[in-house]
Amino acid sequence: MTTQKPNPPIGTDGNHATFCRLCEAHCGIVASVREGRVVKLTPDKRNPHSLGHVCLKGTSAAEITYDPDRVLRPLKRVGGPGEFAPVSWDEALDDIGSRLKTIRKQHGPDAIASYLGNPTAFASENFVVQLELLASMGSTRQHGASSQDTNARLLANYVAYGAPWTTGIPDLPSCDYLIVMGGNPMISNGSLMWAPRIRHDFDEIAERGRVLVVDPRRSETAARYEHLPILPNGDVWMLLGMFRVLQDENLIDPDVLSRDVVGWDSLRLQVLRNDVGACARGCGVAAETIRDVARGFVRAKRSTIYSRIGICRGPYATLTNFLVTAFNAATGTYNLEGGTMFGREVFPSQKSTVGGYGESRSRHGDSPSVAGFLPSAMMPDDILIDGPGKVRALLVSCGNPLLSAPGGARLEEALKALDFMVSFDLYVNETNRHAHYILPGTTFLERPDLPIVGLGFMIRPFIQFTDAVIHPLGEARDGFDIYLAIVRRMGLGAPSASKLKRFIGKLGLALRPMTMFDIGLRLGPVGDRFGLRKNGWSVKKLRQYPHGVMVDVPHTYLTWRKRIAYPDQKIHLWQPAVESELARLFAERRPQPRFRLLSVRRIGSLNSWMHNVDRLVRSQKPALTIHPHDAAELDVADGDFVYIRTSADRLKVPVRLSNEVVRGAVAYPHGWGHSGGSWRRANNTNGVNINRLLGLGLQSIEFVSGTTLIDGIEVALEKASATEMNATESAPTAESVAA
Repeated sequence: MTTQKPNPPIGTDGNHATFCRLCEAHCGIVASVREGRVVKLTPDKRNPHSLGHVCLKGTSAAEITYDPDRVLRPLKRVGGPGEFAPVSWDEALDDIGSRLKTIRKQHGPDAIASYLGNPTAFASENFVVQLELLASMGSTRQHGASSQDTNARLLANYVAYGAPWTTGIPDLPSCDYLIVMGGNPMISNGSLMWAPRIRHDFDEIAERGRVLVVDPRRSETAARYEHLPILPNGDVWMLLGMFRVLQDENLIDPDVLSRDVVGWDSLRLQVLRNDVGACARGCGVAAETIRDVARGFVRAKRSTIYSRIGICRGPYATLTNFLVTAFNAATGTYNLEGGTMFGREVFPSQKSTVGGYGESRSRHGDSPSVAGFLPSAMMPDDILIDGPGKVRALLVSCGNPLLSAPGGARLEEALKALDFMVSFDLYVNETNRHAHYILPGTTFLERPDLPIVGLGFMIRPFIQFTDAVIHPLGEARDGFDIYLAIVRRMGLGAPSASKLKRFIGKLGLALRPMTMFDIGLRLGPVGDRFGLRKNGWSVKKLRQYPHGVMVDVPHTYLTWRKRIAYPDQKIHLWQPAVESELARLFAERRPQPRFRLLSVRRIGSLNSWMHNVDRLVRSQKPALTIHPHDAAELDVADGDFVYIRTSADRLKVPVRLSNEVVRGAVAYPHGWGHSGGSWRRANNTNGVNINRLLGLGLQSIEFVSGTTLIDGIEVALEKASATEMNATESAPTAESVAA
């Protein structure tokens, strides 16, 4: 193994190898420190995994660290929303601990809820800390961004594998035929798979076979490879049509069915209810094209379907994600290199059923939790409606649900009605301006880390540890230290599934998450077994290899059954949830609406929280993309304004004409509409909060998973008058008009 030069000590001048923690790709970066300050972030060409790849957001992280609008001292609200004054840590923590303790004692643990945002999700210690903070209080009221992007996928995993976090991913290095449904990896860097050089992987697959991108929009990924346009929400019908082709043409190996799956006979009967022609009408894809795709998939052998957020937020999101898994399973793709695989793990193998399904339910609407998370859409009712279990305190960790979750004005009303709210964040934003305290956390340049999220989705086994590059600025503190200070002031311990952590907790001590990660690494397949394996790895040894190392972990195609939580170690293709969702789909007889709205992700955005970085936002001009033929029918030209309306709200937005969307689909980027908080650059951006168009409560979710209905929702369009257009042009911020 090539010798690597260790990093300089924390905060000292020199080049520090580290990695980005903005998404699963965890690209390697080099932080150049001069006079104790990070002056530049560049791709780490010596990182053997990312090999010099990193996106624009990763190299902009220092601008967040040194942002003059960043919160660097605890803030206490001293007046109305947004009116804060600095206080000492002791004053803040004493008051927070006392007030949470009183609320818990008077109203029970479920009177305290939390919301976990995406900036925390890829920071391993902070992610664990937020979950354990609520667990230590005994609360089951956990919400988060997952119900806006991942719950349907997690529930589909739970149905098929018996474990929500066990996720099938494509074996990119060996695949010959890759179908992408609802994903745009050129922008997302490969959500739910650790593949930082995904463009190179896709290029190689396309060169030796086929990369087919099924999407209502010609996304950046679709434009680079082969695009198959489809109607919004049509993926479920295309998958049923592909299954029908397998059945009609005897393309399924019966040995695969008997060996790998259970429940095929029940699913097959449902597949037979619609012929390929009917499925084609449901998805807007020609019947012969569906047949060609299904035949090519089976004949290619080394094939798989990869799916992501685009099919996770529609009315049949769970069923669609489940059918992706079922199709991969029924065609035997788990049994070969180049097919569907599970992440190659460096921690001791376990079938994670953490959180399960329906272990808690929303107070109103009775919507079930998925992997421990309740639907965010139900938060307003749980806060505002009186009665047992009413939420009175909310802890928000790096989240901005007023821009990223449904609820609109009702959610804002709920935040105002809370007895107590605490935010752990880097900024004062639209949501936490209603908080009673804002506690400053660290950026990823100021804390040590292992790429824990990525380690669950490894295609090429790789491990890396990074110390903090610099010491925390101002009075910012590590999330674990804040958490520990609060629970101790509440007189609570930290319950955990780990027997070791429970034992240590009884001694009055606390085991840091990073210590637990180190223990897991050392006991895993490449660990040093605490000195028993000479060539094994530990955090201490990884410090000598700051650019990271490739490791030898077996491929999963021979052992994938061990990851299935069901006792029979087979993938289950039939469950009550599948039966009920198919019945709901087949019973629907609604005509196709004139327009459906799609949410778009841009390379310079990460939801809403990076919009205070000028180099990322200055070239972004949010607009509603409309097909030219649809625009002609509306008498709308490029640059005109239209009203986009649902029963929840009406927004005025500029129009961009492009045939990148299919007719009947319109697309708008999410995460905009800044109108509060202290982030000045974000507040000066154009754009509207498109989530204000989403419904409220149960009408805004797919009930079975609690997933927010964001993609493919029905909208109406109306051209703005010349007077209204001129009024909008004179005011750069787009307008929201109550319906």
